[in-house]
Amino acid sequence: MRKLLKCEYLKTNRRHIILTALFVTLIACVWAFYDSNKAEDAAEFMLQNGWHVILYQFPLINSIFFPLLSVIIASRLCDLEHKGSCLKLICTLTPRGRLYDAKLLYGMFITQSCVILFWAATIVYGMLCGFRESFPITLYLLYLLFTLVPTAAVYCFQHALSMNFKNPAVPFFTGILGEFVGLFAMFLPQYPLLRRVVIWAYYGTLQFMGLYGYTKETRYTYTYLEHMGYDWAAFGILIALTIGIYLIGKTIFCRKEL
Repeated sequence: MRKLLKCEYLKTNRRHIILTALFVTLIACVWAFYDSNKAEDAAEFMLQNGWHVILYQFPLINSIFFPLLSVIIASRLCDLEHKGSCLKLICTLTPRGRLYDAKLLYGMFITQSCVILFWAATIVYGMLCGFRESFPITLYLLYLLFTLVPTAAVYCFQHALSMNFKNPAVPFFTGILGEFVGLFAMFLPQYPLLRRVVIWAYYGTLQFMGLYGYTKETRYTYTYLEHMGYDWAAFGILIALTIGIYLIGKTIFCRKEL
């Protein structure tokens, strides 16, 4: 497996896949950290509750950028094999299952590293802003976990599509449609089934911080943040969905005619 991972790196080194992933992460940071609201009450509320505000706001940003990153990385990693029927040649040298796993691990490493990098940048941003509340390390470790696992599930799905469909448009448009449905589901908490079936929606399903009391008239006067609890049942379902996607995608790839 180590040799296959090294081969993946050598094959894609000049395609600037890692640089592309870092660029998408940079765009996410600019989007997340740009302060467009200069109102005095909003600034004061952010200073008082900044660490918890991030836990409330950033799952939405994660649901936009990390599925998009998964689409890009999975497509670019698998596109090389589909060109010129290279899969036929490669699969005569190594078992299909090992090839599938190597490409999955390599792409997963890139996307998960970007998640951790964005998480670390978020903490640095909060420290530079000088939030007055103490840093809730336990909550942020859970937030990291609840970002890594949905991203792994989405990437696993995109990898399965990219490996099994020669036409890159299929995984691309499926990923974009899934991301749109996931974003839509985040604003529909009254439909828990939708939020548990669509893997892109789990960024919002696993969100554990809520904002209450905000109105257009009073704004932040009576606004407060409250811990909503952890949906461990949904987390378990997501783990099961990820394993199922992996097994189904790998089985189809190993049995398909090249």
